[in-house]
Amino acid sequence: MDLRVGNKYRIGRKIGSGSFGDIYLGTNIISGEEIAIKLESVKAKHPQLEYEARVYKSLAGGVGIPFVRWFGTECDYNAMVLDLLGPSLEDLFNFCNRKFSL
Repeated sequence: MDLRVGNKYRIGRKIGSGSFGDIYLGTNIISGEEIAIKLESVKAKHPQLEYEARVYKSLAGGVGIPFVRWFGTECDYNAMVLDLLGPSLEDLFNFCNRKFSL
């Protein structure tokens, strides 16, 4: 089954998680561009994703600030689609044979 948000973003593998939701690698099915998709249950006790999207939108254009491409609700999840800034910390850790040096 092809999971999508915003009608044009396909959800791929999980690349991170936190106390407020999970982050997935996604693809714009029209352009093929890779993006990040953050999901949060609509049943979350203290939903934060909408506030996070507002903060990103107010900081838009700043260095290191991802552009929010879409925010909305799909099924049982609030979803935010944003620019993929680079490899995750987990990806870098794996690249370094799961050892970081100081």
